[in-house]
Amino acid sequence: MMNSIIFALMKIFLTFDYELFFGKQSGTVAKCMLEPTADLFKLAKGKDVAYTFFIDVGYLIQADRYPELFDEVTKVKSQIKEMINLGHDVQLHIHPHWEKARFTEGAWEMNTRNAYRLSVFDSEDRLAIVKSYKLYLEALIGREVISFRAGGWCIQPFSELRDVFKEVGLKIDSSVFHNGYLITNDYNVDFRRAPLKSKYKFEMNVCEEVKDGSFTEYQIASFRYRPSFYWMLYGLGKVLPSKHKMIGDGEFISQGGNKFLSLTGYTTTHVSTDGYYAKKLDAGLNKAEHLEHNEIIIIGHPKGNTTYSMNKLNKFIVNNHKKHTFTSFVKES
Repeated sequence: MMNSIIFALMKIFLTFDYELFFGKQSGTVAKCMLEPTADLFKLAKGKDVAYTFFIDVGYLIQADRYPELFDEVTKVKSQIKEMINLGHDVQLHIHPHWEKARFTEGAWEMNTRNAYRLSVFDSEDRLAIVKSYKLYLEALIGREVISFRAGGWCIQPFSELRDVFKEVGLKIDSSVFHNGYLITNDYNVDFRRAPLKSKYKFEMNVCEEVKDGSFTEYQIASFRYRPSFYWMLYGLGKVLPSKHKMIGDGEFISQGGNKFLSLTGYTTTHVSTDGYYAKKLDAGLNKAEHLEHNEIIIIGHPKGNTTYSMNKLNKFIVNNHKKHTFTSFVKES
């Protein structure tokens, strides 16, 4: 008789970075945030599924300065409060280049040069940004925020953020994905030495486990993708746009030569609900189960929703919400 493997209850974190795009076109709030998030609400309804939304607070702080954006900002704030009312979690997401963004002639001008990572700011500015963004979000939702995700996963070097985290009371990070690597003019991501764990304590280095560390890393699940996967990903949006075109109407920031590398060799990146990546949700869960992890953290972006990905995510939720627990950081803290 063949031995069977019995998998334990898994805690599934569906996390979404709630934001615009940062390329030449930021996209609209309606298409990148409001409409796709409302669609996500519908998938969770009645299934005891809690999402975690990492709110890009820099957008709100900057948009508050422009009277012509009052209506859209009001809608965004209302939707964030709806997240809380529906039982979802809201945590802190920081893209510090919003400090240099300007709204002119009906569009955002993004300046990521020497501003995309918190580490490029001096120590006083780093503290001021994190503290003010955190306080802004806490005032909006009426409770403490303890979890963080770095914009573009640029949490390194954490040694320059450790004291900031301690001062403002951030205890959880969820920026790392095992074996991830992306170095460009804007990105500084090197997670190749991160532990092969879904959760661990750390202190000075997000990739180094410390048993009694002050902080907890909830590591985004990662997956090794074949080049053929990316040929399909890049091609389907053009061939079958009705199913595979993102609802978000902006442009991504450049990732250097990452697209070429993904088309010519194996690459490791996150398990995601975005677009064609949603095809690997089940495979990502299976990998976590075989590694005997107790939780899996999945990343997504409302702006990255497609008809295809929403169908895949719906099936993933339907197939797993009675077998596993869909939880959030606020529920686990």
